[in-house]
Amino acid sequence: MKVHLVVAHPEQGSFNFALHKTAVEVLEKENFKLTISDLYKQNFNPVAGRNDTTHFPAHDLFQLAKAQRLALLHNSFEKSISQEQQKLASSDLLIFQFPLWWWSFPSILKGWIDRVLSSGFAYGKDATLAPKKIMYSITTGGASSEEELAYYQRKIDGLYQDIFGFIGWQILPAFIAHGVQQKTDDERQLLLQSYKAHLVKNVIA
Repeated sequence: MKVHLVVAHPEQGSFNFALHKTAVEVLEKENFKLTISDLYKQNFNPVAGRNDTTHFPAHDLFQLAKAQRLALLHNSFEKSISQEQQKLASSDLLIFQFPLWWWSFPSILKGWIDRVLSSGFAYGKDATLAPKKIMYSITTGGASSEEELAYYQRKIDGLYQDIFGFIGWQILPAFIAHGVQQKTDDERQLLLQSYKAHLVKNVIA
């Protein structure tokens, strides 16, 4: 299996990166082929617009989906977009590693979705990208009750369905690490072990 890992956290020493490195370790041990996008390290631009392609008519009102289809037709996507699309096209599974901020993706990851999962490529009539598997690995600020845990789960399910359910991908169970900032080092190590088991069960098995 070929796996593309997209990590969206600004701090290399964060628990998000510990989870990311755990995934790399587990998957490489199984001889999976990996490509990686570290969005902050790459300084990925999250803002979609006219500069994404050179083929949108200069005097027309900008329409993102139309611009993306023209870029795909003329092979004129801006370099960072085409590079990410190539990584994605060659993979079987996409893993997002990110902190849940305001019940959603960090803006840099949302921008990756806007610009890379483009019309005509990832969705829409005659989309060229074959459906993939998708898995989220997420950290949160923490939940203090069963009700809060259920609320988090509904939000994360929505983040799956609104994008990847819509475009027909196979959704794998998310790994959710709650309240990591309040955890001891030993508790964090247990979470990393849990993530290894999650990958074995849902990706490798």
